[in-house]
Amino acid sequence: MPKRPKKPVERYHDRVAHSYDDSYEDGYWLWHDALTWDHIKPHLPADQRAPVVDLGCGTGKWAAKLAKSGFSVTGVDISHAMLDRADTKLAAQSANVLALLQSDLCDLSELPADHFALALAMGDPIGCTAAPAKALKEIRRILTPDGVLIATFDNRYSALDFYTHKADPNQMEDFLRKGVTQWFTRDHKERFPIHTYTPTQLRKLFTTAGYEVLDMIGKFVLPMRQHRHILEDSRTRRVWAKIEKSLHRDEAALGRASHLQIVARPNP
Repeated sequence: MPKRPKKPVERYHDRVAHSYDDSYEDGYWLWHDALTWDHIKPHLPADQRAPVVDLGCGTGKWAAKLAKSGFSVTGVDISHAMLDRADTKLAAQSANVLALLQSDLCDLSELPADHFALALAMGDPIGCTAAPAKALKEIRRILTPDGVLIATFDNRYSALDFYTHKADPNQMEDFLRKGVTQWFTRDHKERFPIHTYTPTQLRKLFTTAGYEVLDMIGKFVLPMRQHRHILEDSRTRRVWAKIEKSLHRDEAALGRASHLQIVARPNP
């Protein structure tokens, strides 16, 4: 059979897989990942025998974290090259990963129904699919009735500066109406859609797809990505993390965050 053509999101991540981790190794990302994990931990299954899945697992950062916490993990990603990197990394760490599956999140038919107690979808992989609502329904199918999905999405408001800088009100109006932008790479064949949501729209997306929203935080209210030099010291990171935690559930502050991290479970 002839090979299927690669999707733009797959093509891009295949190309950058070899150097992907190099961009996530400074003080800001240590701060980012610690806060992210603090938000995940309360929702980890009480039974470590419960299967968990890392959707859009990339090079395996969160899969490794879950495995280190004692869980058996399945990793899913659309990029074969990313999965190769994940396989190497996880093997080196002797991580308890059951399988690495190449798949689009809109088609998880190779995974069993009512199986996973926890699904992570970090790094906005659902919003980068062609149909986020369809992906959410696929994920709902593979979760146990009391399973939990924790996922991140691009906050629509965070793109306002970008479209203002372009000085084209028609583009701004079109973006605000549709909520879809794209990953701007030089190669047009690698440009994939990014679906963005306001906090209200994200809750509605999940409710319509058959979920109960349990929690949502902004990532992050403090603009630390633009001031990452502040976060090189571990003690300073803890101080700024405490301030961030005092803000990131404040409904009035969510619009400042570049991303939204949501926790939801299937409705009965």
